[in-house]
Amino acid sequence: MSILVALLGNAVLAAVGVTDKFILTKTVSKPVVFVFYSTIFILAFFLVLPFGFVYMPSVWTDYLIFIISGGCFFFALWAMYNAIQESEVSRASPLIGAVAPFFILFLSRIFLYEQLTGQSLIGAGFLILGSLIISFEKKQTSGMWHDGLGWAVLSGLLFAISHVASKYAFDSYGFISGFVWTKLPIGIFAASLLLLNADVRALFIKKPDALPEKMPKKKQVLFVGLGVGLGVVATILLQYAMSLGSVSLVNAMSGVQYALLIIFVAIISKFFPFILKETFTRRQVIHKAAAIIIIAFGLLLLVLS
Repeated sequence: MSILVALLGNAVLAAVGVTDKFILTKTVSKPVVFVFYSTIFILAFFLVLPFGFVYMPSVWTDYLIFIISGGCFFFALWAMYNAIQESEVSRASPLIGAVAPFFILFLSRIFLYEQLTGQSLIGAGFLILGSLIISFEKKQTSGMWHDGLGWAVLSGLLFAISHVASKYAFDSYGFISGFVWTKLPIGIFAASLLLLNADVRALFIKKPDALPEKMPKKKQVLFVGLGVGLGVVATILLQYAMSLGSVSLVNAMSGVQYALLIIFVAIISKFFPFILKETFTRRQVIHKAAAIIIIAFGLLLLVLS
């Protein structure tokens, strides 16, 4: 069941990768502003606390774990949007998807005592390898950090910490309570941007500099809303999959997301270049196709394990 939910979540997240790149190039020009849009609504979760839907932990250290999970998720988003803005989405996103499962394999074994079967571990390895191959194709660059890939590595590490902490919350308090408690800190961090970041404060001024008029304001709101909405659906699906099964395997399956992302980007670049344009040489097509085959083989091993 967790594999099917994770597959659906990764399919939605592939679409999110395309919308995020479009938003960061056509509408919201600064990643910090998009982070604010993507997370501030989570403060509404405070409204459900008085009605008994959420279990109240009695161990204060669990609250610290919730803060670590939410805080790392928040800053992982920030780093991810920087990576997507500065690099090609079909390179930055797969690197995040390779780094996060790599760290999760170790963190989950240390803190959650997860142990994978030999076949599952090999399948996860193929999925991670496929993601890495997609990211590190040979091309002229100006340096890893300049190309946004350094942000991708940082994002993957922070996502790994957040997901492992979330898995602890799901196992201890159930999916709903664990989800609410680990996501509430994200809204708190988002609200703090109002006080700490001038670009976010500018949103509430009559003519904010943070949102240049690249397109009419109504269309900006529409696309940002679409991106945030898809992101919420994908996050819920993947977090639920983690609550059902292994956090290591669910995150390793992100390779499926990047295989789909490459297909989406190629189709959009060919037929709708005004939305998103990435060029693919014949060598790059062969390179990415080989990575997709490796990812498909890894997924097959997971399904059959």
